[in-house]
Amino acid sequence: VVQIGSGEMNIRFEIDGEMALPSGLETGKQYQVVVAKEGVEKPVADFKIALRDVTKTEGIRLPLSKINLQGLKEYSGTGEKKGVEQQKGDAGSCEVKIKTDTVGPNSQVTTVTTARSTITKSDRLGSELQSPQGLATLPGSECDGEAEGVIESKIESIASGASAEESTRLPAVNPHENMAELEKTDKKKHSQMKSRIAEDIKEIAAAIGKASVSNLARKKKKRDLRRENKWIEMKKYLEKNHRWPSQRQLKERIRKGIPQSLRGYTWLRLLGADRKIASHKGLYSKLSCIGKPEGNPEPFRTIDKDVPRTFPENHFLHGEKDSKSSAAERLREVLYAYVHYDKQVQYCQGMNLVAAFLMISCPFQNEEVFWMLERLCHHPDYALQNLYGPQLELAFEFEYVLKKLLKSYLPKLSKALTKADEKCPMLPFGSINVFAPKWVISLWSIVPANCAVRIWDIFFNEGHKMLYRVALYVLKHCQKDLLAKADDKSLDGGDYLEALSRLQKASYINSLEIWKDEDVCIQGILKLTSGLKNSKISTYKKKFWKAKKKKQLELEMGQNRRKHQK
Repeated sequence: VVQIGSGEMNIRFEIDGEMALPSGLETGKQYQVVVAKEGVEKPVADFKIALRDVTKTEGIRLPLSKINLQGLKEYSGTGEKKGVEQQKGDAGSCEVKIKTDTVGPNSQVTTVTTARSTITKSDRLGSELQSPQGLATLPGSECDGEAEGVIESKIESIASGASAEESTRLPAVNPHENMAELEKTDKKKHSQMKSRIAEDIKEIAAAIGKASVSNLARKKKKRDLRRENKWIEMKKYLEKNHRWPSQRQLKERIRKGIPQSLRGYTWLRLLGADRKIASHKGLYSKLSCIGKPEGNPEPFRTIDKDVPRTFPENHFLHGEKDSKSSAAERLREVLYAYVHYDKQVQYCQGMNLVAAFLMISCPFQNEEVFWMLERLCHHPDYALQNLYGPQLELAFEFEYVLKKLLKSYLPKLSKALTKADEKCPMLPFGSINVFAPKWVISLWSIVPANCAVRIWDIFFNEGHKMLYRVALYVLKHCQKDLLAKADDKSLDGGDYLEALSRLQKASYINSLEIWKDEDVCIQGILKLTSGLKNSKISTYKKKFWKAKKKKQLELEMGQNRRKHQK
């Protein structure tokens, strides 16, 4: 029982329908608080609270929307303060002390603070953020000290502003009175107050978001350190036993990402370039000393044109243009040496991107880059000599297989592209031919580096399948735009061709939202194509070569027929 003015009020705590004494309140439980006039059954206020902490004196805020303050004021009388103490520094609350009947060391005094304004901590955070009261200071909160300080200081400024700007405060409203009373409120001041609250809440939310991001960064750093330790153990095993612990374990850990500190070491050994270096000592030095022949013949002339255009915005590659030891000059040396080494392939546009990305992504020596390029061209798992050769056979094979895979994974897009190919005479080789060669020739080095290295991690271990996976993932996220442009009107107006042309531009591919987080990107790629098997890709490849031989045979027969007719 609490004495308020000339009247008495009952304030009791209930849990599961039973009354609980203040001395027995427990942290973390939710209580029903009932405020009623002595001897009157109907309560003045009835609301729920959840205690974060219970001390000998605990402040509990009763929001305006939960309690009828006018009902309390009628018992206190004008100017009377008996049994009621006005809290200093908070013009929007009154303090009521509740004493328990328990006597002894466990007796407590619980303070109930009733909020009289919508500009208080609990009311503002509860109404604007729509989140639990006291979010920033709850135990176990992810906010760091800096964010908590920002939130607390903002709350203090709100409280002080409420005291200083009494004229902007909305009057207390009896919920049982006619709602027409609300129309008397100054709407302009009301909107100004709401605007100010919204701005303050944005700052609080930004501080909470910043703390959440920093916490995620800390977790990611711990995770990366844990993975790096596992890779160090794998490295020790490899050096001792000359083989990886198990292919399944290697595949799982590569898909999660090779640590940057061990990426170069791992790439060399996945490609087998380390064995080539050991068995061909001194060969690269001899090739690099030959240099460019007199007269600047092909393909040296093309190399000289392509080197400055290779990742032109990369500072590492083009930062020291006048230095002979710059990355661009090192790239030129590697490509010259490869022309002298591989008389069949020599050089093809796209090799510059692959060699340059190897230099950018890891601190490789020129000789290591040279032999990795050689392994990519001649190792049977990659066989890029068919891609960079004069016939570009692997590029056409990639288009054929990708077109078949679209039917399984993106059937709507596949139908739209097929229909457009039939209606558009400007696409003699089909829609996919516009962008697919650029994708496969660059081995996806044109995407942001954080995702490109992860794609190459998997490509070096699993082969061509990863190139198809990424292509399907990119087309899935461009599907909506392509479907919108594949109608008859867009075909006639050239919008469809423009949409296809964008897909071959590195700037457009880089601008896609899918590359922001490399972990999310790789998970999305693998999830979309989880059922893709090497056997399926091999079947489509065999069909491609069979169709090509048949077409070539028909072409030869037609030529012979024309000769006989002549």
